[in-house]
Amino acid sequence: MEKANDLYSEILADGPSPSTLLIICRNMKEEGRVNQAVRACTKGLLLYPDDIRIRWLLSECYLEMGFFSLAENEIAVVAEQVERLAPVFKVQADLFERQGRREEASLALEKYLAHFSGDTEAMERLRSLKPEEKISPTEVPSLEEIVPEIATHTLAEIYESQGQLQAAVETYKKLMEQNPGDLRARERLQELETEIHGEEEIVLPPERRQNGTERMIGVLEGWLTKIQEMGGV
Repeated sequence: MEKANDLYSEILADGPSPSTLLIICRNMKEEGRVNQAVRACTKGLLLYPDDIRIRWLLSECYLEMGFFSLAENEIAVVAEQVERLAPVFKVQADLFERQGRREEASLALEKYLAHFSGDTEAMERLRSLKPEEKISPTEVPSLEEIVPEIATHTLAEIYESQGQLQAAVETYKKLMEQNPGDLRARERLQELETEIHGEEEIVLPPERRQNGTERMIGVLEGWLTKIQEMGGV
């Protein structure tokens, strides 16, 4: 482990590429050295302030450490950057349409309109691709409908931190459905079910709730994956 630490330090000192830095920081986090991962991510963002992958990892580290305000700040920055990247779906729709791939072009436009519902030109294009359907701005799918629902440990932990224990239980159940061998989710699920047995779910006052954090977590993970697959990040 000491040799690995020395190697990480040497690589980090040489100003690694964003991808290399991300791999090292992820390894640190997975090895339980979250504090070191935070320091490495923070230094990396001085070199690559627009790298949303590093910033997203930093927010996960903060969440794991219980620094929810810091995590929320980083998530807000990631969300803003993802919003700026959303026009890539309009370009993708144009590419698909030129290739005669109308269904895929329609889906790409729906993703774009989820962010920019006021773009009348894009709405008209979507209508032309789906002449048999009546489309209005209110019928454009929401982000949750476009991005498949993803249950994550991070989301479950956020619910726990807000006192929404039943929501955390449901999230862990989804994790178990996705991966029955997830021992971490199984153990925490059992603990929570024991904890809330016979008790009502805790509801925190509005001023202590994180504004939209739990919704943003699930949405961002799906969007980041899709954008990375398209070479957008």
